[in-house]
Amino acid sequence: MCPEKAGRQWNTLLSVGGSEAVQNTRVLGRQRRRFKVQMGAASGFTVDVSAGGFCAELMRVFPMGTMVKGSLLVESHEFEFSGRVAWAKQGDFRLNMRGRMGVTFTDAPEELRRLFGVGPGGTPLPAPGPFPHGRS
Repeated sequence: MCPEKAGRQWNTLLSVGGSEAVQNTRVLGRQRRRFKVQMGAASGFTVDVSAGGFCAELMRVFPMGTMVKGSLLVESHEFEFSGRVAWAKQGDFRLNMRGRMGVTFTDAPEELRRLFGVGPGGTPLPAPGPFPHGRS
């Protein structure tokens, strides 16, 4: 998911001059993939996906902790899911800037989790290494 906390933990390693380095302790690998996502009246597109959830860009995001139900359109197949908003960052509609939020699956079809958990070659995705705070 995006760099914010989305179903995983981040540990601060260093803070120097206001810049923090964080350790990424994700268990699941992620893929940068753009799929249509619909949650009630809110719709947008994913930024990245994993077997545990996704990061999406929407004009209006839900508050952290909100339980959501929706659907993802993946290669002409619609998958229903339930989840919890793990983090949310508001956009600015006046500037036409979309917000982002991370959704952790609480219920999703096994086929969807399988699709999101493997790379194009069918191999499991490794968890990514650490990156600097604020990187998308």
